[in-house]
Amino acid sequence: MNTFSAKYRNILIHTFLIFSLLNITTTQSFSQADSTKTSSDKNWKFDGTFLFHIHESTFTNWASGGENQMASKLVAKPSLVYDNGKWSWENTLDLRYGQQRNTGNVVKKNEDEMLFTSKVGKRFSERWKFSSLYTFNSQFTPYRENGRIQSEFMAPAYTNLSIGFDYDPGKNYTIYMTPLNMRNTWVFNDSLSARGEYMVKPGSSLRFRFGPSFLITYKGEIVKNIHLDTKLGYFQDVVDGLGDPVVNWDALFNMKVNKFISASFSFTLFYDEDSKTDVKDTEGNVVGKDAKIQFKQSLGVGFNFVW
Repeated sequence: MNTFSAKYRNILIHTFLIFSLLNITTTQSFSQADSTKTSSDKNWKFDGTFLFHIHESTFTNWASGGENQMASKLVAKPSLVYDNGKWSWENTLDLRYGQQRNTGNVVKKNEDEMLFTSKVGKRFSERWKFSSLYTFNSQFTPYRENGRIQSEFMAPAYTNLSIGFDYDPGKNYTIYMTPLNMRNTWVFNDSLSARGEYMVKPGSSLRFRFGPSFLITYKGEIVKNIHLDTKLGYFQDVVDGLGDPVVNWDALFNMKVNKFISASFSFTLFYDEDSKTDVKDTEGNVVGKDAKIQFKQSLGVGFNFVW
């Protein structure tokens, strides 16, 4: 069974600790710089959304046919923000996991994602900030097809580190732009690495790309009792020439029924030439791999908690 090597585990741990220390140090300087103007507690805001949705269908002597199934999904999106009017530090987590079970008791996952985003900014006008953005994106559990590993935690994982500008045209809306984004693809699985999956060189665990990018975010109530949380990201690699861009558009509509019950609709559109899927012939045999537009959507009703 493939596991992290000690070398790469130490690299990840040290990278995380250094980044956390830089953020903590920066935030301490933020609060010290403006301690005479406002209370530090008022500069912090902690909020988020927690969803647990269930979908179930059963068929008994149903002439037109059907298959019993049950599916569940959990979404947790906490957010911690510091803002004293001059400096800001925004941290968000987006954790999603779901499973479905059919008549044959075959359990498959229908959602699996973890995304961490951290952004530090220094305001130089009413609507503009100098900013630095870091993102980490991977999954929780392995995925296999016909017994062959296709992906797992940290295989792949995507990290972005950049310096750029934030534009705030409205309370719930931001546009981040950078000419300097370092995007890495990590594959910490020996089998996937040996096969050269996700465009890493066979036997390697890292693919480096560099170029401009932007990120548009919106989070707010669009109409009464309907809340939208969406992000649209774009990245253009210039290291290997101007190839296909990376596009990631994610949206979650949360439709409130009452304080604890809601319906939600979510979708994700993703394209990355490094993320290829199997190409099969008419008999179902794998004849190659190709990068395609990936799309998923989900609709459910269940427990909702917003703080």
